[in-house]
Amino acid sequence: AGRQISLTSCVHKLLLYTFSVHFKNVNKIGAHMARNNPNNANKEEERILKQALHAFQATTDLGISIQKAYRPREGADAEVLLEGGQKLLVEVKRSVTPATIGAVAAQVAGFGKPGILVTRYITPSMAERLKALDIGFLDTAGNAYLHTPNLFVYVAGIKPQTPTKRERTVRALRPTGLKVIFALLCLEDLLNASYREIAQAAGVALGTVGWVFYDLKRLGYIREAKAGRKFEDRPGLVNKWVEAYAQELRPKLKPKRYRVEKTDWWKQENLTGLDMWLGGEPAAAVLTKHLRPEIVTIYGDTQFAALAKRIKPVKDEYGNLEVLHKFWEFDIPAREKKYPLVPPLLIYADLVVTGDARNIETAQIIKERFLEKE
Repeated sequence: AGRQISLTSCVHKLLLYTFSVHFKNVNKIGAHMARNNPNNANKEEERILKQALHAFQATTDLGISIQKAYRPREGADAEVLLEGGQKLLVEVKRSVTPATIGAVAAQVAGFGKPGILVTRYITPSMAERLKALDIGFLDTAGNAYLHTPNLFVYVAGIKPQTPTKRERTVRALRPTGLKVIFALLCLEDLLNASYREIAQAAGVALGTVGWVFYDLKRLGYIREAKAGRKFEDRPGLVNKWVEAYAQELRPKLKPKRYRVEKTDWWKQENLTGLDMWLGGEPAAAVLTKHLRPEIVTIYGDTQFAALAKRIKPVKDEYGNLEVLHKFWEFDIPAREKKYPLVPPLLIYADLVVTGDARNIETAQIIKERFLEKE
């Protein structure tokens, strides 16, 4: 029979007096991290992982140990071994917010093998969302969700002993920097273009490009070579952009929601003539034939009044039409003759930001077909 543990904060204090922890396993983490990370980077993630494993063992009395660290396989940050022999791939995040939880869940789901999220703190509401998506997690307070063939653990409601510090956002991951990164990821040849060309494509001031490149090189996403600039960790930069887009840039695009009676109205409209672009669910449906759109996402609102005369939208914060500002200035390579689609990177980001299971499943298809090969 599978072993089941379901705890709340009210019993956590009692367990603290009775736990038995294999500290020697946790103490090995630092050595593994240092050996596998010669640049001595990600020290904060190392500390979070150590504390989360410690807290999990203290809360549940289950052994857990590090096996490999820093990109062992499948793009994970580490691999841990649960008592009983279950191996789990780990994605370490300094923080998770309601805006980024979908992107993080997609990363863990994308491992293709059992994986978990490890972070500082998961609130009760976020714990419920992750549990509904069947995404395992551990945090440094002792909250956890694991669901394996032989084990079920769900711990929620334990508050951190010290307040979680707000992360200072790197400049390159703020709204204007994200516009530059978006252009670089969407247009392969742009990486080695002049700063002026990059600024024009991204729709930012010329001075922005310099400090974005500085940050990206410092963080290990881009390197300078004799032959020019190259992506050092493109998949990592894609993940980082998607997370930051949800929290930093998307709210700046002034999204508005409406309700339209006919959900497939977009199939009959000439959106190209209105300088509008399909994103999210309808764009994913066109590319993958895997999704039936429930919410239509449109980028480009300068001629929305002309469209509104025909589709008769009604303002509704939970409506089935979402309209956002267009934030790029480059020409998007055509992928489909009939419909103008935003780049696959933005389609992927729109899908995962919803935190919806069916959208995350389709997002993985977009990622595999269009983002990992570009």
